[in-house]
Amino acid sequence: MRRRWNRIAMAGVLAAAAMAAGSVAGAQNSIEVTRNADTIVYGSCVPQLKAVNNTAAPVDYLEVALSFTLKSGESRTLEFRSRYREGIERPIAPGTSADLKVQLDLSRPLGVACSDIVSVKVADTICEAPGGPCPGVLSVDPERH
Repeated sequence: MRRRWNRIAMAGVLAAAAMAAGSVAGAQNSIEVTRNADTIVYGSCVPQLKAVNNTAAPVDYLEVALSFTLKSGESRTLEFRSRYREGIERPIAPGTSADLKVQLDLSRPLGVACSDIVSVKVADTICEAPGGPCPGVLSVDPERH
């Protein structure tokens, strides 16, 4: 009876290790975008995003558009970019991270305090790597943590 439990315990350990390896492998082929702390610029809330490139290829350009629902019921969209679309290239190398910025000269600011944001959802994404779209999975978590 003792041997049977040892085999069952070993099978459980092996299954857990396989699941952990699968989740690590999945994370190694992804680009993860998360929301950082919000800042105030000229009295208006400017959320911050961070992208982590867990793929083997550099990311040439990354843009995430978030739609914000405000207390007033209005909806506003901000576009967060890794660089200016036609500007100097600043690739996000494999295994590194970069801040995605709202270019206030191209986007209308939210014009409200951060506490006036009721909800946030992803409106659009663009991800380009050398030779085409980014490899792997692009995941965006628009909620502040």
